[in-house]
Amino acid sequence: MQEEKLSYSETCRRFETMIRNPEQTIGKLADNAGYAVCTFIDEQGYPETQTLPQPLRREGIREFLFDIDPTAFALTPLTGSCPASLYFMDQRFYRGVCLKGWLMVGDEREEILEDAGENEKETTETTELEKRVILKFTAESGRYYSHFQSSDFPVCEEKR
Repeated sequence: MQEEKLSYSETCRRFETMIRNPEQTIGKLADNAGYAVCTFIDEQGYPETQTLPQPLRREGIREFLFDIDPTAFALTPLTGSCPASLYFMDQRFYRGVCLKGWLMVGDEREEILEDAGENEKETTETTELEKRVILKFTAESGRYYSHFQSSDFPVCEEKR
């Protein structure tokens, strides 16, 4: 049995018929999850798995920003970007989504510090923010799990 090769847009359309609104469904699942599980490969080739807090900010289901404490996270392999996966789960309804993509230390720290300055936070809180690191995860594809079934999907570009 030969698998048929589908174009990128056709794959996006087929996935959208399986889930009514994939961006909203998966986005809501990510927003309501108390944490995310991130896995990447370290310098020696071993998998590293870390639990991350809820995303600080996200852009659709393509980009996720996490504010983390560098002492609690192994940042040694993240000098550039590395392949990684990000998993969000909803234990109540036994469903989840695993996103494959790239993880890197983000450059958005300045924007977040500016936001903190606009809110007129105390200098001690700003100093704490300076010690924290922003991780940026960019998704390329994923797999949605629900009702004891799974389906692969590409992370589609924003609709115009």
